[in-house]
Amino acid sequence: MSRVIMLIPLDNNVGISTISLSLIYFFKEKIFYSAPKKSILYFSCVNNTHDSMFIFLKKHCSKFVHFLKNIDFSQEILNSSEYFSLLNKTIENIYKNKALYELILIEGIQQCFHVDATEINHDISQNVSAEVIFLDNLKKYSFQNVQEKVKKIKCLTKRKKYKNVLGIIFNKINSPLIEKKYSFIKKLKIINNINKNIITLVDHEKIFRNVPFPIIASIPWNKNIQEIYSIDIYKYLNVELIHLEKKYKNIVKEIMIFDENDINLFNKNSSNIFVIVAFSRLKDFIKMLHIVNANKKKIIAIILTSTSLSKEKVIFLCKTLIEQNIEFSITKKNTIEILTQLQNFTFHEKLNNIEYVSALKEYICSFFDLFYITAKKKFTYGIKYSPKEFCYNLKLLSRKKNKRIILPESYEIRILQAVSICQENNIAQCVLLGDAKKIYSIANHHNIFLQDNIEIINPDSIREKYIKRFLELRKHKVIDQHFARKQLENNITLATLILESNAVDGLVSGSVNTTADTIRPALQLIKTDNHSSLVSSSLFMLLHDEVLIYSDCAININPNAEELAEIALQSSRLLEIFGIEPRIAMLSYSTGFSGSGSTVDKIRTATRIVKNKKPNVIIDGPIQYDAAVSKTVCKLKAPDSPILGSANIFIFPDLNAGNIAYKAVQRSANTFAIGPILQGLKKPVNDLSRGASVEDIIYTIALTSIQAI
Repeated sequence: MSRVIMLIPLDNNVGISTISLSLIYFFKEKIFYSAPKKSILYFSCVNNTHDSMFIFLKKHCSKFVHFLKNIDFSQEILNSSEYFSLLNKTIENIYKNKALYELILIEGIQQCFHVDATEINHDISQNVSAEVIFLDNLKKYSFQNVQEKVKKIKCLTKRKKYKNVLGIIFNKINSPLIEKKYSFIKKLKIINNINKNIITLVDHEKIFRNVPFPIIASIPWNKNIQEIYSIDIYKYLNVELIHLEKKYKNIVKEIMIFDENDINLFNKNSSNIFVIVAFSRLKDFIKMLHIVNANKKKIIAIILTSTSLSKEKVIFLCKTLIEQNIEFSITKKNTIEILTQLQNFTFHEKLNNIEYVSALKEYICSFFDLFYITAKKKFTYGIKYSPKEFCYNLKLLSRKKNKRIILPESYEIRILQAVSICQENNIAQCVLLGDAKKIYSIANHHNIFLQDNIEIINPDSIREKYIKRFLELRKHKVIDQHFARKQLENNITLATLILESNAVDGLVSGSVNTTADTIRPALQLIKTDNHSSLVSSSLFMLLHDEVLIYSDCAININPNAEELAEIALQSSRLLEIFGIEPRIAMLSYSTGFSGSGSTVDKIRTATRIVKNKKPNVIIDGPIQYDAAVSKTVCKLKAPDSPILGSANIFIFPDLNAGNIAYKAVQRSANTFAIGPILQGLKKPVNDLSRGASVEDIIYTIALTSIQAI
């Protein structure tokens, strides 16, 4: 299984592309070096197929780097249907590729692209359980400046919780180019007016001592890396090279436009000048050249603009340039066009220069802390899914099981929409109970596509053959065929009998019927399994960054200690289906021995029963909700609790508490709940809320399929 690492920029101008490139090389050279076949999957949250780094990777690194395309969050509106669709597509792509790659590297979106970049980066990173590396710049290498950054980071992480932060990279430390949008020519002057090549970092521990995460790298801005060579400019402008001086790597320190009336510009102390010359002024330029370059090399390269002559004629006219080893090129574009194009040159354009990229990655990689990068963080307890991960795994597990799920409420629009999606995505084999003509008529009227091969059972054609079985199952009651026939006119009862006969694997109902209408036939005809003495319910609560189970919130009004213990054991078995280690909180208004009374005693007894039946289970009770979910509160109220403030199953003392709590959380926190899921039956029967959305129904169908044996 691969690692998923996401780079999240905390500011603009953090050099995210160069950090991505360097990390790819770092993993290849330092971590995957002994296994060359191990590959890396890279993608950016902004469509970057025309980006110079993407082009470079595609050209030079395709043997060990693969690319995920068509992912672009830069134009998406947060929480729109299009946004959620793209987010789900991203999550599915990552999980499909986890087994294929050793590293999946995600390049987060920068603030300059989108006002909701922070939220988008958080959504993506948390829903794919990525190890997060924050990126930031540092205009001035000082304790005060770092503290300003720390304050911003703490504010962010308090507002947006990240469950798996690998560390932080500070890039461009002491860069003179941060924050201001200089033109290329202005940047060139700034770079070449700086005397020091590399600014050395000192007092690292003192300056970074309050940073809340490990420092993966602190990278000083480097003048040598930023220097521009004449060849970089030629390639960017796409001009025709006539003479290139191969003896030297000509560093460009200034760019000037030739004007014979202002020769003093060329007589100042500057050197390594790159000159833009209109071809019509070539003779004047050559005259001036004898004066300027007489004593030392000032002019190293020129571009002749508005050139229409052949290459041969230009060479003849420019013999003096060749004699003085001055590089020159020609273009049909005029001086204004070249100057305008040049102003848009960025240092990323140098990524087409293999020597530059090699120097860049070596420089940046030299600052990476191998220990922090290779120290993959693990959760202190088992698997922990984000909501969207959980939903993705629901569909994946259901697809593998491929069970037949019957839906008796087949004239309900939401049911048909959910069935259509389940068909399209092979989530389960849905069986509709109803009249085929009526079902297709409703579907066509609401533009719902149902495949021709969908199974539809007409209840009128099968009802009679189930009367005998109904009477057998209800023989302890004094009933006759007339009563049985009347009962089987109810599609839910008939569907329950179809399930009991093994013709299907599970049943989902409740979108237009009450919970009692769904559960009563199941209790009468399916009955409890060999491990259970009662039927209970669980809800999967999909909170912002985690998935919890609440039980029992729908069926048992006031369970005794034995029943509470049974509910806890049933809920733990449900969670184990997903490979998640159960951590059960038996909830009360009291923690430990801080309270007393019959309710607290009941919960204490129930906890003891669970421990006796399943000694290895992680459980605590009685415990208050805050101590069950907060490590800080748990240390204060229950320092010896095995839950450690990280419970994932919450057993409520009665139906009042459970039902009120789940609806309060669902509505107030705007969370998503799947269920109630019934537990303890021989065959899976699940109830829908009458307010269930299409998405609710799809996930309930998937869960029912997963529960089926």
